[in-house]
Amino acid sequence: MEYKELFISAIQTLRTNVVRTALTMLGVIIGISSVILIASLGQSSVKFITDQLSQFGTNYFQVSPGNNMRAAFGGGSGKPLTVDDSDAIKSAGISNIETVAPMGFASRAISANETTKTTTIYGLTPEGQVMLKPEMVFGEGMTHDDKNNKVIVLGIDVAEDLFGEDTDPVGLSVKVDDQKYRVIGVSKSSGGFIGGFFNSAATVPLEVLSDLIRGDDDLFEIDISVANTDLLDETMDEVELFLRDERNIKDGEDNDFNLVSFKESLGIIETVTGLLTTLIIGVSAISLVVGGVGIMNIMLVSVAERTREIGLLKSIGAKEKDILVQFLIESVVITVSGGTIGIIIGVVLAMIVSLIAGLPVIVSIPWIFIALIVSSGIGILFGLYPAKRASRLSPIDALRNE
Repeated sequence: MEYKELFISAIQTLRTNVVRTALTMLGVIIGISSVILIASLGQSSVKFITDQLSQFGTNYFQVSPGNNMRAAFGGGSGKPLTVDDSDAIKSAGISNIETVAPMGFASRAISANETTKTTTIYGLTPEGQVMLKPEMVFGEGMTHDDKNNKVIVLGIDVAEDLFGEDTDPVGLSVKVDDQKYRVIGVSKSSGGFIGGFFNSAATVPLEVLSDLIRGDDDLFEIDISVANTDLLDETMDEVELFLRDERNIKDGEDNDFNLVSFKESLGIIETVTGLLTTLIIGVSAISLVVGGVGIMNIMLVSVAERTREIGLLKSIGAKEKDILVQFLIESVVITVSGGTIGIIIGVVLAMIVSLIAGLPVIVSIPWIFIALIVSSGIGILFGLYPAKRASRLSPIDALRNE
């Protein structure tokens, strides 16, 4: 028999049992669609985070207090970073450092128009604003002339809570700790993932935060930009050594500060996302195995039901190879069809979820090819035993079968 005839015969057989064929495909469809969905969403998430990080540039790093993340966010009892540390780094003579921007913060109630909102207030220098790139909705950011002035830039969410939507509050006043501050601008974050704190926070000159709001010169972090990104790691090492000496940390003692770059953060995020994606894809692959077992069972049932048909084919000259190929074709058609449907469903779901979540739409082309190869492999692997069993039936015994 020719392969074309075998293929046509296999298709006709599957069409006569549409419901059973569809149910057999189900496991493959679920497995393939899950793999495509998870792989595409994983890549979309990494692309989204990369885009957000790139808006802030990869040419700077942060120094934060404490030797763990809890301490860095004010939850530890480690030695704080201060303005003196920032000034010392500026004057250290590290050639690749371009800008040093200290940042302080405090949580205070801001009130205006008989409305009070507890808000994080960041103390920034003009260099810090340039580095973090908030987008100005109204007014302007702080300048060096505002160094000792009681001026404030409100995040857009704070401004709307205090003054209402679409209201320009520039020139109006708000109260912080019963002291009046003149609003000079309204800002929002240039990125939706990193730096979103600008929307729901306010910023004042660092000197004002230290002298009038906090009463000390402790810092939340020190942001440092570099001239040559290729030397970023070396510059971080130089700053680390300098700060260890400046803060009298002896050899063998742990740092009481953290250094981290967005480049490192991105690497960590990509690693974690990759591991999670691989894990979930591994779980999804279980359904492919289940689907393969289902295909084997259905094909074995099909062999039992079609014993007389196999006997007739052999009696008119069909060879074992022809019977083997026909049943393998049926198995592969089921899995490839299921895989194709699964790919379509996975791609559509990935697009829908990405659009709803605000992620870039990325269709994982490599995983589509992998899915097709895997589905074909499952058809061959799990269809081989039933096909061999069918091909080895004796024509006489097959014709006797009722």
